[in-house]
Amino acid sequence: MFRQAERLFAVVEHWSEGAVERQEIETFLVLCEELHFGRTAKRLRISPARVTQLVQKVERRIGAALFERNTRGVTLTDLGRQFQRDLAPAHQAVEKVVQRTIQAAKGMDGELRLGFLGTANGRHLVELARLFEARRSGTTVRVVLEAEIGDHLRPLREDRADVIAVPLPVREDGLVVGPVVLRERLLMALPEGHPIALRGYATLEDLADNPVVVSSGDPDSYWIDYFVPARTPSGRPIERTHHVESLQAGVALVMAGQGIGPLLAQFAQYNQHAGIAYVPIENGPPVASALIWRADRETELVREFARLAEAHGPVIHDWPAASEESRRPTG
Repeated sequence: MFRQAERLFAVVEHWSEGAVERQEIETFLVLCEELHFGRTAKRLRISPARVTQLVQKVERRIGAALFERNTRGVTLTDLGRQFQRDLAPAHQAVEKVVQRTIQAAKGMDGELRLGFLGTANGRHLVELARLFEARRSGTTVRVVLEAEIGDHLRPLREDRADVIAVPLPVREDGLVVGPVVLRERLLMALPEGHPIALRGYATLEDLADNPVVVSSGDPDSYWIDYFVPARTPSGRPIERTHHVESLQAGVALVMAGQGIGPLLAQFAQYNQHAGIAYVPIENGPPVASALIWRADRETELVREFARLAEAHGPVIHDWPAASEESRRPTG
């Protein structure tokens, strides 16, 4: 990144008049994308005349035309294309350096917004927030939201949370998978009185014999595949019959006898109703939740919170068990 930034400054040094203005660089690069003075002006919220003025100023510094203008529109000259190729990545690098410095400065003090999927994850984050605030004066840590089961990474994409605790796996580009904060069982949600419920345990093979309820989203997503694979271990196909956007909708379908479905223990514990039963899946995949954050929003505050979580975790959420308690962090 810093090498790219150095390239930008090297380009600037070749300009013959004074210091380059940031607005000139941005106007040139936007016009390269739009190839239209009106659209460029609209994006930059300046007048088309100002766009022309800035571009001409750049061309005077270079000493050659960077754009060809005619009745058919605007095109880049060969020199303009070369200048764009050299300038664009370097400009992006400088912007990233500036933004990261701003974020780092914010990370010294300020606020950390937390989100979660699953009540046990939320309870654990509340405790971690209390510990973090006690150790770091000047910092406010807030648990601000519960993510949706059908799109649990959305709060990060929309910048509504800085860090979230969600079940793994998480494989999206641009996201950092931090420390594991909770481990738990994978259960099967069943209508009360179902033969599997009476048996007292389930296996993944049982999914081939019943319609299955899964969360909404991309039916081919790796997250759904992890908990409800396309086939059982013996190769029998699994029918994903119902795709729901909320946990409550899935529970309602199971209670109505419309299907069965794997469910995390923390979801089951806080959704106990007459008409539904939960049993462990003996050969189910391991289940863990971890802290997740955006790589381009990582600050020292985020890293320090992750270190605290690692030192106080993971919680073992062992429901259902005799005690039905989770081990909690202590000061």
